[in-house]
Order: sequence, then C-alpha cells, then structure tokens
Amino acid sequence: MKKIPVIIDCDPGCDDAIALLLAFASDRMDIKGVTVSAGNVNINNTTENARKLVGAFKPELKIAKGCEKPLFKTIVTAPEVHGESGLGSVRLPETDKKLEGITAIELIAEILKESEEKINIVITGPMTNIAVFLMVYPELKSKIEKFIIMGGSSIGGNVTPSAEFNIYVDAEAADIVFKSGVDIVLCPLDVTMKAFVTEKELGEIRNIGGLASEVAYGAIKTSLDFYKEFYQKSEVPMHDPCTIAYLLNSELFKGERVFLGTELKGEFTYGETIIDYRNKFGQEKNALVLTEIDRAGFITLIKKTVETLNK
Repeated sequence: MKKIPVIIDCDPGCDDAIALLLAFASDRMDIKGVTVSAGNVNINNTTENARKLVGAFKPELKIAKGCEKPLFKTIVTAPEVHGESGLGSVRLPETDKKLEGITAIELIAEILKESEEKINIVITGPMTNIAVFLMVYPELKSKIEKFIIMGGSSIGGNVTPSAEFNIYVDAEAADIVFKSGVDIVLCPLDVTMKAFVTEKELGEIRNIGGLASEVAYGAIKTSLDFYKEFYQKSEVPMHDPCTIAYLLNSELFKGERVFLGTELKGEFTYGETIIDYRNKFGQEKNALVLTEIDRAGFITLIKKTVETLNK
C-alpha cells in the first residue's frame, strides 16, 4: 500500500501529542518532517515538547522550529488547558535529538523541492508557519496535495463566543491559507467536540502500559482535569488527532464541501470561521468540512496506536 506523504505543523500541546503518536505509530504514514509553531504555549516549550516526542518515538525525523508569534498581533496561549510546559504532567525522557539548522519555513520548502510527489500538510496549531511559507515560496504551492487543518467552528468558539483557538491566535494567517487555492480538509469544533475520550477509556489507555501509554494518559488527563474543573465534564475532546485519523481512515468521518473563510474585522467576531453550508456567498467551495465522526472507531485507533508504539 502506498504511504501517505505528510509534513506535520504543530504546537504541542496535549492533543497535538496524541496526533503525533497516531502518525508515529502508522506504517501508512510517510512523515517527511515536523515543524513547530507557538500556540498552546510559547515557542520554546512547543519546540521542546515536539523535539522530545520525536526523540522518543521517531528520532530519524527532521524537526524545525518556526514562528514565535502571529503575523500581526500578540501571541495568545492556553497554559490553563495544557499546563505551563504544554504537556501537563507528562515527563518525556531526555534525548539528544537535534533540531534542523534551518527554520520551519525553510524545512517545508526543502522537503517540497526535493519531493517527486505532492505532500499533505497537517496543521494542528495556528497557521503562522504555513502562511509565511506561502508568502515566501509561492512557487512551491503546487507541490502541496492538501491542507488538513484542525481549526474553526460553526457552533461557537472556545476562546471567544465566536472564535476557535487556532484560528483566533492568528486569523490573518488562516485567511492566507484559506485563500491559497490549495484544497483543504477542515476539522472544526463541529466534529472534534464529538471526538471525546471518557474517563473509563482513559483508564483503559493507561492500563496498556509502556511509554506511549504514559504519554497518552498524561496528556489526555491534563486536558480532562481542565474540563472537569471548568465545565464539570467527565470526558474531553481530542481535537488535533482528528487530522491524522482522517488521513489514516477517512471513512471514520462525514463532511460537506463548502466555501471556507475567516472574519478579520469584527469587534466581537474576529477569528470567526465562515463555513458557508447554505452557499449564501456563492463562492467556490474550497474545503471539505468534517461534521461527523465514528467515535468508537476513533477510540480504537488511539488504543491501537499506544499498543503499536509499545511493541
């Protein structure tokens, strides 16, 4: 079976860590590189988390540090959800894994230039790195198969009443990506809020044992503790892993092709995602927006990931 070529642009982040584990465990995934942005926490912490995750599970991969702040505004982070480090109680082993001596933007360009096939780019954080890449290397856009993005919402936001976190952190970058002409698969809150893990399922993940189990348990529990305290919920959505799950098994999802945009000027709606389900704008449909998930299949995938990485 042909492998899926992919670059993963992330901001680990508890749910980013689960997304990376899913990718690392799959023999169907040809990971060309991992690039890191600021987002869930500051760039130094997201980069260190990504470096240690790669070092622990996939040390042959190239990894590069990207943009430390959005294009035009002050960085917004979420340590209340992910802990100050970005991975809560997770303690990853020390590693001698080195970062590439070039920026994330340069690494993306290098990978695309050298590739004889189009490459998918998964984005699980703010889209700053990708927006800068598109502005600096527009001639390489044709080498991208599609963007698979966790971001946006048509059901209300999780950082403002209207805006989802990844889009809100750098809506101008999202606007550049959405208008790039590259095909998009969007995993908004509409579907990711349905991709939740229960306390019981978290216990089952822990009982698998091994390093991958410890990482998955610690990352998910950190987010679950936040949901318990602030929302009185005993289950927690795993947003970012939906991107990798879609690439590995698109049949787990249902979605609809629509016009996708973002709001940049509204006093109360900055960062709101425009998902035109009713085709009110009559614009070209530039994205497949996912709306439904087979949650049981998703949980099975997470458990199999942990088991595979512990072999």
